[in-house]
Amino acid sequence: MPIACLRVPHFALRVALLERPELDGVPLVLSASSGGRIIVADRTPESAARGIQIGMAIREATALCPEAVILTPDPVREATMGERLLTALEALSPSVEADAAEPGCWYVDLRGLDRRLGPSPQAAQGLLTVAPPALRPRVGVAPGKFAARVAAGRAGPGTARVVDPAEVQSFLAGEAITWLPLPPETLRRLERLGLRTLGALRALPAAAVAARFGPAGRHAWELAGGRDDAPVRPRPREETIVETLDLDAPATSRETLLIGMTRLVLGAFGRPAMRSRHVRQARLRATLEGGRSWEKTATLREPAGAQKLVETLGYRLQAVELSGAVEALALELTGLTGAVAKQPSLPGLRRGSRRGQVPRSLVDATRQLKQRYGTSPLYRIVEVEPWSRIPERRHALISYDP
Repeated sequence: MPIACLRVPHFALRVALLERPELDGVPLVLSASSGGRIIVADRTPESAARGIQIGMAIREATALCPEAVILTPDPVREATMGERLLTALEALSPSVEADAAEPGCWYVDLRGLDRRLGPSPQAAQGLLTVAPPALRPRVGVAPGKFAARVAAGRAGPGTARVVDPAEVQSFLAGEAITWLPLPPETLRRLERLGLRTLGALRALPAAAVAARFGPAGRHAWELAGGRDDAPVRPRPREETIVETLDLDAPATSRETLLIGMTRLVLGAFGRPAMRSRHVRQARLRATLEGGRSWEKTATLREPAGAQKLVETLGYRLQAVELSGAVEALALELTGLTGAVAKQPSLPGLRRGSRRGQVPRSLVDATRQLKQRYGTSPLYRIVEVEPWSRIPERRHALISYDP
């Protein structure tokens, strides 16, 4: 099953270059705040060649490379470009998945698309045309998502790398173990054991790796050998309401932002599609003078109407650092549901549930977590091999979605 991976390394920095193309080739650094310090969140290869590392203080980075240009994150601009690329890919294939762990990385299922996109090399070239050349996109094609991502990482800017199914294991053998989706501490443990390549990890017995590193280690061992059956999961199609507002004069106070936000909420709930409906999640985005932006997301414990949403977003605005005048606001509502009336328990009655019936509070909590994280982060423990001497094999975690 051929799977393609479209990657744009240093996505936030490359997106910034679309508006400032004159900076292409200049050492660029993306800043971020961490614990009251301004550090390097990402840097281009030009900056890395001058010794700038991720996590380094901005002051130290500018000392190493005085000509480096420091850019601040622009979540609205990045989200807009990411949505644009995702939509363009979905026009080519019905199965497209955005990598949740890496911005600027998408997986495309090419199965059954030979007539439309042609063979794998031709399809890869077609995917490259989706992204602007200034983003320096790369495409990798392989039988699995992991191998496709590695292939895209080994492709040059604006090029594609196609890995034949018979050559996947040999292709991966020489790659570094840092490609594996493992925690940094686990990767350091592997390196201390002398396992620096995927081939070295694959050469070990699977049982020994599982006994030392558990199920995650066994999965990494399979990925190192090219065994990756994970399907491409397209995003769920959910109804979304978007309301925008261009301010007559740039806003510099929270009171003005609160008035604008209230207008957005009332305008959204005034639509016919929102009649007798509540929302579970709201995302407020602001565009600032100079092209910067910020966004705040509120996931509600219970579906809320207009008044409750205004109060919740008002609390979020109190914590926003006003780093510039706001020129425009946008409100995005998701998790739309019918208005639900709740019957409170009478005083003196003990809460409970019938045997085998899932408590309503647990169902509501699960829906809230799914709205925030996309999938249910709750699991239940299932006994698998109680006789096994390996603790990790006695029980398994199964996704819980009542």
